[in-house]
Formats: sequence, C-alpha cells, structure tokens
Amino acid sequence: MLGLGRQGLGCDTCGYFCHSACASQAPPCPVPPELLRTALGVHPETGTGTAYEGFLSVPRPSGVRRGWQRVYAALSDSRLLLFDAPDPRGSLASGVLLQALDLRDPQFSATPVLAPDVIHAQSKDLPRIFRVTASQLTVPPTTCTVLLLAENEGERERWLQVLGELQRLLLDARPRPRPVYTLKEAYDNGLPLLPHALCAAVIDQERLALGTEEGLFVIHLHSNDIFQVGDCRRVQRLAVSSAAGLLAVLCGRGPSVRLFALDELESAEVAGAKIPESRGCQALVAGRILQARTPVLCVAVKRQVLCYQLGPGPGPWQRRIRELQAPAPVQSLGLLGDRLCVGAAGTFALYPLLNEAAPLALGTGLVAEELPASRGGLGEALGAVELSLSELLLLFATAGVYVDSAGRKSRSHELLWPAAPTGWGYTAPYLTVFSENALDVFDVRRAEWVQTVPLKKVRPLNPEGSLFLYGTEKVRLTYLRNPLAEKDEFDIPDLTDNSRRQLFRTKSKRRFFFRVSDELRQQQRREMLKDPFVRSKFISPPTNFNHLVHVGPTEGRPNTRDGTRAQEQKSRGARSSGPQRPHSFSEAFRRPVSTGSDGLPGETDPLVKRKPWTSLSSESVSCPQGSLSPAASLIQVSERPRSLPPDPESESSP
Repeated sequence: MLGLGRQGLGCDTCGYFCHSACASQAPPCPVPPELLRTALGVHPETGTGTAYEGFLSVPRPSGVRRGWQRVYAALSDSRLLLFDAPDPRGSLASGVLLQALDLRDPQFSATPVLAPDVIHAQSKDLPRIFRVTASQLTVPPTTCTVLLLAENEGERERWLQVLGELQRLLLDARPRPRPVYTLKEAYDNGLPLLPHALCAAVIDQERLALGTEEGLFVIHLHSNDIFQVGDCRRVQRLAVSSAAGLLAVLCGRGPSVRLFALDELESAEVAGAKIPESRGCQALVAGRILQARTPVLCVAVKRQVLCYQLGPGPGPWQRRIRELQAPAPVQSLGLLGDRLCVGAAGTFALYPLLNEAAPLALGTGLVAEELPASRGGLGEALGAVELSLSELLLLFATAGVYVDSAGRKSRSHELLWPAAPTGWGYTAPYLTVFSENALDVFDVRRAEWVQTVPLKKVRPLNPEGSLFLYGTEKVRLTYLRNPLAEKDEFDIPDLTDNSRRQLFRTKSKRRFFFRVSDELRQQQRREMLKDPFVRSKFISPPTNFNHLVHVGPTEGRPNTRDGTRAQEQKSRGARSSGPQRPHSFSEAFRRPVSTGSDGLPGETDPLVKRKPWTSLSSESVSCPQGSLSPAASLIQVSERPRSLPPDPESESSP
C-alpha cells in the first residue's frame, strides 16, 4: 500500500488490511492466517501487482565508503520502491519511501557491477552488488544510478531475473507505455544565482524572471545579459499577468506585493508600485475572469483576501473589486473560472467574484469524525483543480480527493502521494507532484500514477510546475516540457556542462554579463588548436578560384606567378592563331606595355594610355569561333582585373 495516509482499511483485532476499494470483499473477522500473507503476482497486461519484495541495502548518503543502509524493496506496479527499513542493530525506521524507479522508463536497466564501478566497496561484497539506472534529463542526457546490495549472490541473481522479466513484459505491452513529460535544462547551471533561487517565472520567449534572497533578476536567455530589478529582497513568489503587462512580486521580510511593468524591467530607475494593504501576504494568484477578458490579482493576508483588477493607466495599476473573509488563515488560492478557490485549515471554499453570493464549501465530511486527525486527516490545503464543470480535484498534503460541483465526494478512489509533496503543477490532464527526491505525474482522469522521475533536492519554482531546481553538487534549472504542447514556453539556449561562463558586473550596478572571459576564451582556442582535426575546421575550403599549376612536395617548387605567365602566354597564342581585325586604326600602332622583372604587366609608360575597359567586350567579340575554349575564356577574363595584355600584333611590330 502506497501513500502517506488513507492507504486503506485495517482490522485492529486480527490485523487484516486491504485497499478501500476492496473493503466490500474482505472476509469476516477473524481472518485465517493464510489470508494474511500477501500473494505475489503481476497482471500480464497492465503490469499491476507486486512481483517481488525483500530486504536490500543502499549506500549511505555520504557514499559507499561509509557503509550501507538497510531498505525494504518492493517491485510493485512496474516500479522499484525503496522504503526505509529497521536496521538489525536496533535503530528505528520511519517507513517512508526513499526512492522510486520506474521500469516503464525507456532508459531503465538493471545489471551486475564490476570492481571499477564500486571502487570503495569491499571485495567480498562485489558478487552481491547490482546496479539500477533510470533517466533524468532528456537534454542534456543524464541518468540516475542506484547501487543495491543483496543478502547473498543468489538473491542478487533473483532480483536481476525478476527485473529483467518484468521489463520484457512491459516492452511487449501494446500500447507501449511512454513517459508523459520530458525534462530539459533551461539555463547554464554555472550561474551563481541558481542555488539561491526561491521562485521563477516565464516572462516571454526571450526572458526569465528569477527571485532570490538578494533580489529579483531578469535573464535574457540568448544574450546572457542579467538585470537586477528594483530594491526587492527575499523574493518568495512571482505571478505574471500578460494581459495587464505586469509582474506581481511577493518580497520582503514582512512580505508585501509589488507590481512592475514588463516593459520597464530592464530600466535602472524602476522601483515598482507597492500595494499597501498586502503587508503580511502569504499567498497570491493572478489570472483572468469575465471570459478571460479582465486580468485580476488576488492577495491573501491572514484571513483576509483582497481582489484587484489590473490594468495600465495614469493612476494605480490595481483597483480593488472584492474583499473576502476566510474562516481560518489562508493556505492556498486558485482561480477557477469566475470563482476564487480559497484553501484554509484543510478545507476549501469557492467564492464568486462577480457577485456577493455565499461561498460554496467543498469536501465537507471527507474525514470521519470518529477517527483522530493522525489516522484520517488530510492535512494542509494545497490547491484545487477544475477537471470539468461537474467535478473538481482537491489537493491536500496527504491525498487528492474528487468532489462534484456541490462539494460532495464523487469517487471512492483517491490520489495518494508516495512522498510528502513540496509543490504541484497542473496541465490537463496531468498533475505533477514534487517531492524532495522525485517528480511524480498522475493522470487525473483515470486517477493513475503514470510517471516517476528520480531526482535529488527538488525545489519547484513557479505555480504552473514547469520550472524547478534539482541537484546537490550541480544545481540545474529544469524545464518540464509537455509533449502535447506545440512549442516550449520559452527559447531554451544551447547548453553544455562545462561552459565556464562567469558573472561580470558592468558600470551599472544593476546589469551583469554572464559570459566567458577573454583570457579563458583565448585559452580555450589554444587548446582546440592543439587538436589537428579541430584545427582543420578553422581553415575554410577554397572558393571562387582557378587551378593554375600543381605545386607538389618537391625541392624546386614552381612559382605560382610563373604559372600565371604561362597561362597568359597560352591564351595569347590561342588568340593569335586566327585572323583578327584591329579595334581601331590607332590601336594597330599602339606601343607595347612594359613588363616587370617577373614578366608580369608592370607600370606602363606614362605617355601611353591604358586600354579602356570597353576593349574587353569588344576584344572578346572579335575572337573567331573555335579559337578559344570556354575554359580558356574564363581564365582569360578572370586574370585581367585591371589592364589587358598588349595585342599580339603590337608586340610583333618593330
């Protein structure tokens, strides 16, 4: 049974337990001992069921050198689940899910290891260790590898056999399961602002907004220019209203909301407009009402909810349109059409924004009054998702509950989170739930857990769930791409793991450059030129040339200018082979052009005028047909850029 709570029902007398959907088929108490044991088996078509389970060990967080940590492993529902287990030395176990690896991942593999793979492990443990690998990022490709230590060598072979058989079963399934989301790195992980990021937002195709402890920054993805906006500190939440052209920023120690115009974010003098009533804000949401025509912003301050209409104008950018009072401190806000969903004290209510009608309570009676909160409570109200006009999904810290338009529970099945959620995002029909060590995707129509991506130190950054951070040594800003979307929300630049960019401050204190320094660029160029293959790429191939003469590796290499002279003489001989008519009477008595020491046309006599350019066309026309080949004609024209060679008749004259 998976989940943080409400996994099923159990009998306090005989210890029998089952899922909530199976309660009607449970045998009467007391249950025979043979029915208390869990039967192992997998459905051949869907892959559901538990194929194998037992105790394994994983390396401690500090590495294999520090020893191994005991876990309870279960191969269930096409996933390898690793739970915290009690240590034989007597330490207590929390029983929480430590890691989940999805066998439906195309990159999943389970293989034995060699000595170089586990250099810090003891040699006696090597026959008992195997390795499981799953994918993380798609661009650039990264994987997650987990080392597992079995009780003995035979147990390791048994695990590898069951994992291989189940993976082949999934590959033969039709349709073959495919991952819902692909993960892309959104920006260079060398940016020093990323490890301290608290929130982020997509402004447009070229810009991202990043909120940190030090302030609000706007990143230009392709020019790598970074601007610090205003005097914000400890930016906790961002909300973009594209219709109003505004960015709402929740910042400060006593958090308050500031509004910035999207067109003025790069300005050095921008200060933003503070909403005075928003001091102490703990939640905000931006969206549109009235058939998506009117942009609004809703802000929660303790039990009070303030609703503003946004828009440009000579006066304030916000105008208050509604003020609501919640029964308890507000935990979450969400816009569902023209209604505002307010989550407070583990309950939800829908407030209409267009009139003064009474709110609609959602999910009343979800927790049995006879059960204590530790056994039946749902926890904090995280948010709500509108599935259709007649059904909603309420998201709590423990589970997701389906309710109808009247607020009553509509399905007996609930979405159970495998680990404590740290954030969520929704893009119909998939719900993404973030936890510290994984990203889990649910199909809310069928109430199924469809994808798991193993990560470390996950931190969601925006309410949509499309941007998040993960990693310990190398923190990566990651974009969660929906394959159903036509294109990405923003233009992701080409990235490498070793870009060596550095953050430089300009003369303006609010503008930075994130680029490779000139010294490092020269060093990289010298390193590349050491490689002959790379060096050859820097030399461009010849273009727009004529072959004059072959120059080989001989001692007496011929001069290229000699080849040019030989080519000219050849063309002259071909031209003088046939009768020619002089272009003019004076041309027949023209003096020859003086030549230099190399035989090339040099400086002409100052008393003799150069042959006009018009003689090129007239001379080429006067040549008889067949006297020059097309190739010779091309060579002749290309070799006469400035002056024409003297006429053969004038050369033969005394």
